[in-house]
Amino acid sequence: MKRIKHRPAKRLVQLTALLLLLLLVCAIASVDSLVLTALLLVPLLVAFIDYMAAKSEPLLEVSAQTNLNMALYRRQALQVVIKNKAKHATMLDVSVHLSNAIELQKPQQTVFIDAMQQVKQSFTLRAHKRGDAQISAIELRVGSPFGLWQTNWLAEQVIQLKVYPDFSRVTSKQHLNGVVNKPISGLKLTKKRGDGIEFQQLREYRQGDSVRQIDWQATSKRRKLISREYQEEQNQHVIVMLDASKKMAIEANEGSHFDHALNALLLLSHTVLKQGDWFSMQSFNQNLRWLPDVKGAQNVSRVMNHFYDLYPDKSSSDYLVAVNQLIAKRSKRSLVLLVTTLDEQSIDELMPAIKLLQKHHLVALININNRAVNEVLDEPIEKYEDATSYCAALALLNSHKANMAKLKKQGVIAIDCNPEQLLPHVLNTYLNVKHSGAL
Repeated sequence: MKRIKHRPAKRLVQLTALLLLLLLVCAIASVDSLVLTALLLVPLLVAFIDYMAAKSEPLLEVSAQTNLNMALYRRQALQVVIKNKAKHATMLDVSVHLSNAIELQKPQQTVFIDAMQQVKQSFTLRAHKRGDAQISAIELRVGSPFGLWQTNWLAEQVIQLKVYPDFSRVTSKQHLNGVVNKPISGLKLTKKRGDGIEFQQLREYRQGDSVRQIDWQATSKRRKLISREYQEEQNQHVIVMLDASKKMAIEANEGSHFDHALNALLLLSHTVLKQGDWFSMQSFNQNLRWLPDVKGAQNVSRVMNHFYDLYPDKSSSDYLVAVNQLIAKRSKRSLVLLVTTLDEQSIDELMPAIKLLQKHHLVALININNRAVNEVLDEPIEKYEDATSYCAALALLNSHKANMAKLKKQGVIAIDCNPEQLLPHVLNTYLNVKHSGAL
């Protein structure tokens, strides 16, 4: 362990104040100089001996344990184990050195350890930023034998952590396979029984089967109604284009638009892979990331590891460049979900990019609404400036609705949603396209 600080304890300050008071009283009372010398030298000698003992490295062994993967904004336990190898008990203060991405619920804790014993001290970590993080050391503030000095010792405990988006919803929906076991708010699915894209098997007719499903040749041979059963086609390809420009840095409840998008798209990737389809994802702007051709639910971690530390930059969106980059990588027909936040300038830049993308793919535009417009519309109008702001916000909203209607007329699946409702909308879009056989 490395000594980083050495300072007087509260007890030494109190003792010094008491000694000065005694010396003052003795001086007033004209006490013999030998007595005064003894009163001064004895405490100084004790303080010096205690000081030298405090400089000696304590017989303590420190280790720390925690999960190396953290979820954003979720609490996680850190266990600090301290072994006292000395033949006397000790009391100390324990604190943890962390990177800025993590915070402690209780930064410092006091621990008492008997001789030749060990204790486990629990800390609660909470990450407030995605990406790489680190626990670098455990700091111990140890008192001297007489309690006159305190020494801070640093025990290096380098633990590399990864802070992911909160994917607890992913693990809680592992059985989502086109049917929702636990309803997600806003998610509406149309379940079709025995109707799909690829032939699977013949079976006896069941009430509710359509006439088109009946296999008349098999029915005549077996002399009872036989239906064809289909399954939805697998090996379809879903591509996500995630806007990583400054517009996606707009703050919403519990994170930015980009944070909400990343959370929703992780669950989408899990659902797509569970359905047996292919998943690719591209973030676009100055920081371009491309993850192609992921298949199999066990590979959802590949998606998380590729995008968990990505943040939007400070540049403007360039949709046309992003579309050209995507088409160069994959031109075979796929469902492309373009996730962005539109403003009044975006639509003119978006239209030519969408038209180019439609030549190769089925396009779905998912727009995350900027709450600022709705907040202005919800404010009471009390003065002229309020009315002006209201009219401007209403004009922006009407213009946006007209642009979205124009996109729909061109065959684009165009969806508006608030950040908190992004998850059901992206799932709805994918599952409805898959059920309909539009690809």
